[in-house]
Amino acid sequence: MSKSSFDHLIDRAHTHSIRWDKYGPSVIPLWVADMDFKVPDCVLKALHQRIDHGILGYTYAGPRLKECIVEYVKRRFNWAIEPSCIHFLPSVVTGLHLSVRNLTQANEHVLIPGPAYHHFKDAVEGANRQYSIFDIQLKDGRPTYSIEQLESLVRPNTRLLMLCNPHNPGGTVFTQAELTDLAKFAKKNNIIICSDEIHADLILDQGISHHPMGSIGDDVQDISYSLMSLNKVFNFPGLGMSWMICSNQDISSKILKDSQTLIPHPNLLAYEATQAAIEGGQEWHSELIQYLRKNRDDVFQRINSIPGLSMAHLQATYLAWIDVSQKNWDSPFDQFLKAGVAVSPGSQFGNSQFVRLNFGTQNSLLHQALDRIESVCKH
Repeated sequence: MSKSSFDHLIDRAHTHSIRWDKYGPSVIPLWVADMDFKVPDCVLKALHQRIDHGILGYTYAGPRLKECIVEYVKRRFNWAIEPSCIHFLPSVVTGLHLSVRNLTQANEHVLIPGPAYHHFKDAVEGANRQYSIFDIQLKDGRPTYSIEQLESLVRPNTRLLMLCNPHNPGGTVFTQAELTDLAKFAKKNNIIICSDEIHADLILDQGISHHPMGSIGDDVQDISYSLMSLNKVFNFPGLGMSWMICSNQDISSKILKDSQTLIPHPNLLAYEATQAAIEGGQEWHSELIQYLRKNRDDVFQRINSIPGLSMAHLQATYLAWIDVSQKNWDSPFDQFLKAGVAVSPGSQFGNSQFVRLNFGTQNSLLHQALDRIESVCKH
């Protein structure tokens, strides 16, 4: 897929698109996290082959898929894992909610990041668990956490710490040193780390790498696990599948105790899409990263040139976290919508004076949206 292919806008009307249908045709929808790019041809070919077979029965993940994931994790993140450590789930969100419900007791406490993807808070509140939010704040222009603050929040009954790496919505890729410090904190306090790494292969900055939590050291693998998926990276979130990498059998068996009852298997086409993406999607992925990097740079430049708006540098993801606090608007989301641009309200992530903008779209459409945003900010 060439750059010009990424520039081609496919009409998503009449496809029951959550993103495109919610606000109507006059609004440019840059909110929920799916992209406007056609998936790689290798994925479409694999799906066609499976559908053309004509039977869509109950299906398990074949051994080749686990082999592919082992190869992928080694190639992309330099992490050697065993196939037996891979466990399939229908989504990363499922993994977040199962983690809280099945790894903690009713009287135990959880640490979650904030601002952050709303399902961290939804998971602890849905399970009626005690929780504290550790801040993701700018430090030298980069959103990160503070071990000192974590030390002040930890309790004797803290059982679980939830991490989002790369961070959503801040876009930070946490360094090996930061993760090492986090692991030391967790081991000292007998805490398990649940690491949401769905954006691991959407790193836009050159020269930095994603470090899965368990790759920090063998001793860290025993107290942590990673939730991964290619749904976002290769743009097939409507198929739905994720995997958990967990070498601690006690942890994985607790998390998965609802599997095949309340929690179904991933759907069979998701298995096919994931394997095809790993085996044949590398060129498409490289071109995607280049395209998103250009979009990221354009958003950063434009937003920081508009009086009253600002954003920090974004290392990863296709989700810009925009500070609107200087505008003193009651509802930044409504102001953007009035301009004809739908974004995700910052209140969804824990800060109502921000908005999150999805720039995983055609560059020309992105600039139309930025023009609209600039226009409403001048009034």
